[in-house]
Amino acid sequence: MNSFVFFLFIFVHFECKDICMLRGCSCENDSGYDYVTCFLDSIDDLNRVEAGQKVDFIDTFTLKLGTNVTRAEKIFSGLSINILFMDGSSLQSVSPRIFDSIHSIKNIYLSNNFLSAIDLNLFDNNFKYSIESIVLKNNSLDKVPSLSGLNNLIYLDLGSNLIEDLSEMEACQSPLDTIDLSNNSIAHLNYNFSPQLKASLSNLVLNSNSIAELGNLASLGQLASLQLSGNRLAALTAFSFRGLSKLTQLDLSHNLIATISNDTFDSLAQLSMLDLSHNRIELVHSVHLKKLPNLQKLFLQSNRIKHVDFSLFNGQSLLYVLDLSENQIENIDFSDASNFDNLQLLRLSENKLEAIDYARLFGVMKNLKMLYLESNYLNEVPKYLASLIKLDLSNQHDRLTHVPDGAFARYDTSVLLRINLSKNYSLKFSNRSFCVNKKQTDSNFFMDLVLSSDSLASIDKCVLKQLSINHRRVRIFTESVLDENESVCNCEYRLFLAHYSILIKDICPRFKTYCKNVKFKDDCDSRSEFVCL
Repeated sequence: MNSFVFFLFIFVHFECKDICMLRGCSCENDSGYDYVTCFLDSIDDLNRVEAGQKVDFIDTFTLKLGTNVTRAEKIFSGLSINILFMDGSSLQSVSPRIFDSIHSIKNIYLSNNFLSAIDLNLFDNNFKYSIESIVLKNNSLDKVPSLSGLNNLIYLDLGSNLIEDLSEMEACQSPLDTIDLSNNSIAHLNYNFSPQLKASLSNLVLNSNSIAELGNLASLGQLASLQLSGNRLAALTAFSFRGLSKLTQLDLSHNLIATISNDTFDSLAQLSMLDLSHNRIELVHSVHLKKLPNLQKLFLQSNRIKHVDFSLFNGQSLLYVLDLSENQIENIDFSDASNFDNLQLLRLSENKLEAIDYARLFGVMKNLKMLYLESNYLNEVPKYLASLIKLDLSNQHDRLTHVPDGAFARYDTSVLLRINLSKNYSLKFSNRSFCVNKKQTDSNFFMDLVLSSDSLASIDKCVLKQLSINHRRVRIFTESVLDENESVCNCEYRLFLAHYSILIKDICPRFKTYCKNVKFKDDCDSRSEFVCL
């Protein structure tokens, strides 16, 4: 007994509505097109649908065949299919006769089955001439299947198989634009790729293999994106990427890279994204980056870097994302740094920084929007934030204990500012922490302030009132929910803050539920120590 489950999404113009009356089928019209959806249980049901209404074109067809497919022949006879889903069907093999007499098919998904081999050469010629995308992800293939005759194939996904051998790539005549070979058992790339691949291949995904040598990649001169994350690369040489002059995206994360020769990236003038994160790099030199004028995103997190002289990035005037988090950085130098006008995001989280020259940092990075400094050993907060919209100073290992007068002034922005000072359990605020020169700051912006509950409880309400001078709305968050007996949940305290559009979010019981007959009081003007000068 064969087990079949069909789901069809049929896209077709039709006049006869008989198909809409068949059991398991329904129809709808959207933007002038008629759509038929059918849930069927057998090939006989499919024949019954075709008898009720001739269907020529199916946009999306999902077919679950199961392991026993001996009767499955010419299922798609005469049909043109845009997308065919046969994934998750427990298939151990695919009979080529399934596709006999098919008119055309563009995309087929055969992922999440048990296929150990598939011979695409035996499929109907109409299949081979029309197919553009094949997804065979998560099967048991041990080599790349022959692609002979697939003259319009541009996308091939063979990820999560058991592939070791890429020799089929030496004879490939398909005009492939993208090949995904991630999560296989590929150990090297010493293959003479076919002339067709050299001319057409733009995106190559080789993540999570066992590659220790890059071999003949230089022959793939049309590559725009190369992903090699999660391999065994230990060193990059002058020959690693030579010839890849069109490369714009290069992912080398999660390898064992400790050595980079001076001219490794010299051929990559078009490169816009370089990911070297999660390696063993101790030093980055300006010579490594000198030939990368178009670099926009650079990821160096989770390495072994101890010192950063930001002048080494002076040649990257387009850089707008720089991630140096999770290293061992003890000091950073901005003294000769320049050309950071485009930098939007800087991550220095989880290092060993004890001090930062904030004035120099914001002087060089005038347009910086997001600065992540959490989990360092800093003992000062910046008094000037330029155009920053997010600052994370959480968890400075109890070294951040004081917020001085006039902290966190900023200019030229009317968007939300989020400051995270949580997990600094000894942090105290001075009497004028949020006093700023109104003439020198924008008074039309919003703030989110994240604090430990201990820090919030220690702040006098008159200090928080200072936030209302330059903010239209302030929201305060803490790490834990508090009860009504806590001082910050006191009804008079909360009413006072609410009057100045300062809201304590999600940590106290609902204000309207337990606060009744509360009168507003403000004695801050009579307390001179809190008055902003």
